[in-house]
Amino acid sequence: MTVSLILLWLWVAPLFAAPQAIEPLANPLRPPDTSSPQATAQSLIVNLEDAYKIAEDPGTSREETLEPLRRAWRTLDLSGVPAEFAADIGLEAALLLKETIDRVGLPPYEEIPDARRVEIDGISKWRIPYTEITIAQVQEGPRTGEWLFSPSTVERAESFYERVSDLPYRAEATPGLYYAYSLTPGPGLSLSWNAGLPAWLGQQVLGQTAWQWIAAVVVLMAGFALGVVGYRAGRRTDKRRREHDQISRRGAILALLFGVVLVQGVKHFINEIVNFTGHMLILNKQLFVILEYTLLGWLAVLILTQIPEVVIRSRRLRPRGIDSQLLRLGFKLLAFVAIAALVVDGAQRIGLPAYSVITGLGVGGLAVALAARETLANLLGSLAIMLDRPFRIGDWIKMNDNEGTVEDIGFRSTRIRTFYDSLLSVPNSVTVNAAIDNMGERTYRRVTTKLNIRYDTGPERIEAFLEGIKEIIKANPTTRKDYFHVVMHDFGPHGLDVLLYFFLQVPDWSAELVERQRVFLEIMRLADRLGVEFAFPTQTIEVETMPGQPHQARPVQKPTELSAVARDFGANGSAARPRGLGLFTPPCEER
Repeated sequence: MTVSLILLWLWVAPLFAAPQAIEPLANPLRPPDTSSPQATAQSLIVNLEDAYKIAEDPGTSREETLEPLRRAWRTLDLSGVPAEFAADIGLEAALLLKETIDRVGLPPYEEIPDARRVEIDGISKWRIPYTEITIAQVQEGPRTGEWLFSPSTVERAESFYERVSDLPYRAEATPGLYYAYSLTPGPGLSLSWNAGLPAWLGQQVLGQTAWQWIAAVVVLMAGFALGVVGYRAGRRTDKRRREHDQISRRGAILALLFGVVLVQGVKHFINEIVNFTGHMLILNKQLFVILEYTLLGWLAVLILTQIPEVVIRSRRLRPRGIDSQLLRLGFKLLAFVAIAALVVDGAQRIGLPAYSVITGLGVGGLAVALAARETLANLLGSLAIMLDRPFRIGDWIKMNDNEGTVEDIGFRSTRIRTFYDSLLSVPNSVTVNAAIDNMGERTYRRVTTKLNIRYDTGPERIEAFLEGIKEIIKANPTTRKDYFHVVMHDFGPHGLDVLLYFFLQVPDWSAELVERQRVFLEIMRLADRLGVEFAFPTQTIEVETMPGQPHQARPVQKPTELSAVARDFGANGSAARPRGLGLFTPPCEER
């Protein structure tokens, strides 16, 4: 029984035991050894020799060389290289350094400082004798403490190679390593790919082989042609929609999306298949980043300017109304922010520090602000108008000495159609500070005038005339019934003045004119029926006597008779009518 339990335990125990770590040298995930100048130099050389041996075998795939190539460029300090270019620049620099060392040589590994000697001597960098190729200890960043080929060495790797390229290879060299890499299409390294290639296709032109230039030009031309076709198709789609009264940029947006995908495809082909090297590699990558971000910025602007149009149509807002304009302005500001973000991110990808770009944008923005103070003032004025809403499109306004109907509220100016049918553009910086009388916001429109009737019109007729006018105002469906005045107002120079004061409730000036006319025509018909005549400007000339005729004197009345007539118009007099003849009731007394 005991023996059985022991055997069972020996069989089950390994199932619960922690997995044993594999040997460090057999671990495929191990990083290159950069613990000392000796280890770093050896890691670079050994890994590139391994890649060379794999590439020499015709039966192996060039992808198998990727791992030793990656381990080789991991021995370089690429902290000064943009992340977008780090892998390509690192691999090229590693190959160029190997080509240089294969010609000038390294001292024996035991003479290069190892970790123990570094600790004893307290050194922080080591240089290959009689060269400027330096291995230094990293002092900051994620790789602090590692020994790597210094940033200046990485930057000057190509110049080192050019200065020694005419020297013969040493016995232990890997000849033609960099040239084979420049000829190899796609990732990895192949020493046999160009075996069947015509010699002229391998000729160097501006640092690149002829076949690389031919392939790049063909792909770029094909990509450009496809981009133009896509853009024209998008424009035709938008034009057809505009012909059906639909403002849309859907075709342009789809064309730009196609362009972004197309750029990615061409970029992948040139970077991964054509595989430019040297300065052409950096220039190519920078141009593609600029093109990519330009298309993305254009696409962002189109999308963010189309969103408010979709919202306006879906909610049936007035296209030129304040709400619509404010919505458009908000999304235009979002588009500006998106473009600024893309500029900062794109600049950082091609090697410009973000803080430098932001500082540049700030300085540039300040310069633009100083140069375009009036434009910015108008823009802020338009924003204030849209938020405060002192008027809207279609309103009749009076502003300073200007008067008319608002036709458009833009981002720079407000356009007013005057009553002379001219179009007046007033800068928004002026509009926002002006005193504006918005006639379009009136609930009621006032009508005030004076009617002049003849002096020989009797009091009875006058009261009946006033009462009739009052009934006309009450009968009109557009007049305000709770507040109006119809009174004999004054003794004018040519006739008796009747004050007419009332309000109309109408939507616009055109309707106001029509209803005003209707009231006036009714008054004219009333006057005709009552026999009330309107006074003309007259001047009476009294001729006391004609030649040869005696003067007719007015009968003489005694003072007592005159006094009696005056008293008869008093409180208890028979002629007194202090409340009128009873034919007219003022509107205020009706309430």
